[in-house]
Amino acid sequence: MKSIGKWLKMQWISKKFRMLMLGMLSATAMLGAEFYIFEYGILKALRYLILLWCLTAAAWIDYRSRRIPNMLLLILLFSRAAVLAGECLCCRECAAELLFSSGMGFLTGGGIFLLYYLSARGGVGAGDVKLFAVLGYYFGAGYILTAVFLTVLTAALYSVAALLMKKTTLKQELPFAPFALAGTVLTIMLGV
Repeated sequence: MKSIGKWLKMQWISKKFRMLMLGMLSATAMLGAEFYIFEYGILKALRYLILLWCLTAAAWIDYRSRRIPNMLLLILLFSRAAVLAGECLCCRECAAELLFSSGMGFLTGGGIFLLYYLSARGGVGAGDVKLFAVLGYYFGAGYILTAVFLTVLTAALYSVAALLMKKTTLKQELPFAPFALAGTVLTIMLGV
């Protein structure tokens, strides 16, 4: 825990990091209201809040260093497993469906990006493949495609705008986790 606190202190110096934290606090409040209005269960709300905050850290790290730490992905993976176990205990009649959907989401999210990773040299990193496998584990088979679509759409819109404003070039690499965060927030706001 000391290292997390130390890391946060170091990042807090950056105005962009403070703005990101303010945005995430606002998004958390808005999503909390949505969860309440649409009567999400506590486990579903917890699942999405854990996902959003860990994904925010991944997006920031990817933005700064062009990598997604495996430790953060493992935290997401084990957190989802714990919440999934709770969901299965609360709804024993739908436990098999929950497990199947989560597993298929994992394979779908990871599989899409694995194919892209293998076919387009340098376009997507291995961290992105693992990230989308974990996102699929969180969203399940039914909604990972929505998250992938919205992520790619936000990345494409940003890229076109940045090219038009001459803030980037076609050869410049972009970190993908910030767009995954945007796509995830949009997917959750659509009421997954």
